[in-house]
Amino acid sequence: MTTRTVQPQGWTIHENGDVQRHDVPAPYNQPSGNWSITGAVERNNLGGAVRHYTLAEVLANPAGIPWKFKNGEQRTFLTDIDHGTPREVAGPSYTVV
Repeated sequence: MTTRTVQPQGWTIHENGDVQRHDVPAPYNQPSGNWSITGAVERNNLGGAVRHYTLAEVLANPAGIPWKFKNGEQRTFLTDIDHGTPREVAGPSYTVV
């Protein structure tokens, strides 16, 4: 089973996209099935979408995704569904390893 970690938050992304938080007490630190990562979107410096990554691509090779611009600002954002609402995880700044 493939899992990845979102740093510095310490969240775990499971193979099916479920997110597990480690900064909350049990039983809330287990995946609920209501929050899952669906992929990622790379944006240019004006905010336009440049490339979309599937969940499989994020899990398979997160080092191959440009998470930050040279100035340290977020470049690629995880996409998720939280309680049925599609979103982009905007901040704070993070990478997936």
